[in-house]
Amino acid sequence: MADRPVTLFDELLTLTRTIRAGFELRVKKVGLTYARARLLTTIGRNPGASQAELASALEIETPTLKRLLDALETQGLAERRPLPGDGRKHAVFLTDTTRIEPLLRFRDEVDAALVEGIAAEDLDAAGRVLAQMTRNAEKLRRA
Repeated sequence: MADRPVTLFDELLTLTRTIRAGFELRVKKVGLTYARARLLTTIGRNPGASQAELASALEIETPTLKRLLDALETQGLAERRPLPGDGRKHAVFLTDTTRIEPLLRFRDEVDAALVEGIAAEDLDAAGRVLAQMTRNAEKLRRA
């Protein structure tokens, strides 16, 4: 088999796998699973979001979200509160932000490490290119 050149697709996969591996190591240190940690950071960025909004943001099914929330509530990290005017729907909030601080710091550390040594104008261009690639990839999901 001939050597294939490394493509942008390959580079992006390698980058995301490397970031995820680092995140998973941090997550384990605070007694969480990757899925629960993702949910916690999403709640942290969207306090008071409904369960449906969180499921959509994470691109998971509502029953999966419910199981993750049940576990986080058992751990004392999140709580559901009835939404005013509709007792069937719940808003979700963090209860113990100190447990997720290492996860949030990791995000900041990754952001800083990824841009180290890259000129601001290159970062601006990369951001525009990646945003366009995301829009293009969305078309693949609908195909």
